Amino acid sequence: MRTEKKSIVSAVSALIEGGSMLILADHAGLSSNAMTELRALLRKNGSRLMVVKNRLLRRALDPAAAEGLAALLHGPTAIAVTSGDSAAFSRIVVEFAKKHNAPRVKAGLLDGAFITDRQVGALAALPPRPALVAIFLGGVKAPISGFVRGLSEIARQFVSVLDQVARSRASK
Repeated sequence: MRTEKKSIVSAVSALIEGGSMLILADHAGLSSNAMTELRALLRKNGSRLMVVKNRLLRRALDPAAAEGLAALLHGPTAIAVTSGDSAAFSRIVVEFAKKHNAPRVKAGLLDGAFITDRQVGALAALPPRPALVAIFLGGVKAPISGFVRGLSEIARQFVSVLDQVARSRASK
């Protein structure tokens, strides 16, 4: 392999290893202006988009990941990689693809595990991270709040009974 190709393979390999999620996409039909727009959107999110020859990508992937993706490495291929929020990252790619009818998501890797295009779409449909945290905390808080309300109701009823007993004794 020539030195130029070796450097491309090592750069792609380092990019993939440094990321928590990779999306493999077919970029056919995507204009260069749209590709530049997608790159800019991903860059704002701390992600990268790269067009790579399938043969070189196959060499850059580790053997375990290459098994799931090998069948999808045909046609024009772009990889998008992030080390940040995977849901926000997949949301950017999926929403951009809906708007421009390209790129077509083929599959992905999430923390080294193969995920299908449908799973990438499902990940994109998740609410943003702050909303997920709020939902989780609300679920944790609800039983505690109910318990506290129950205890305060018992105390309120006890005080009410004592008040009634005191009034009845005072009236005698």
